Amino acid sequence: MNCKLVGQFVQHLEATLYPGEEFYTERGSIIYFEAGIDKEVSFNGRGFGRVFGAALSGESLFIIRVRNITNMPRKVVIGSKFGLLPIKINGESIICHRGAYVASNNKVEVTSKLSITGLTGGMGLILQKITGNSTVFLDTMGQPIVLNLQPGETIEVDENHIIALHGFAEGQMQANWSLGNLLGGEGLSMLRVTGPGTVYLTPAYPVIPAK
Repeated sequence: MNCKLVGQFVQHLEATLYPGEEFYTERGSIIYFEAGIDKEVSFNGRGFGRVFGAALSGESLFIIRVRNITNMPRKVVIGSKFGLLPIKINGESIICHRGAYVASNNKVEVTSKLSITGLTGGMGLILQKITGNSTVFLDTMGQPIVLNLQPGETIEVDENHIIALHGFAEGQMQANWSLGNLLGGEGLSMLRVTGPGTVYLTPAYPVIPAK
């Protein structure tokens, strides 16, 4: 499979599927696909608990599988709200904002994660947890800043700029409350993150809704 990100301002993803290959994406993200691509919509999970969790974490209740049923390469093009960030996971998980998942080249498990640290750190009480063996494409705004933190290395992050946290346990994240943060415009708390792990940040300035 060949996946190529195209564009500077608003990116889209061109995935060339070879015969028999599959690709998975959120409902509503497909721009177009070529003849010979079979599309199947399936329910994303089982039971009421899964439905409730999907609603909380911002994920769709349905997932779309596209498959090349021809003997020639065929293309499917995926869009996003802003840009797309690819992150490769190998049987591990990433934690991100609700609604960040857009697509993946293998089927992954997208579930909701309850996080008190996320709530006090500003990311929200309900986060998305993505697990599997795949390259996952997340919605992002601007060229991402990627920080590979070494063991014991610590940064404090404005939660509005966080796209995803890769390789972090709950104990490696801590809310840092400070009146100075609030006066400085970052909100009442910053999220203190300690390595090892990888942090993905958006450089775009957070949009403050008009009152």
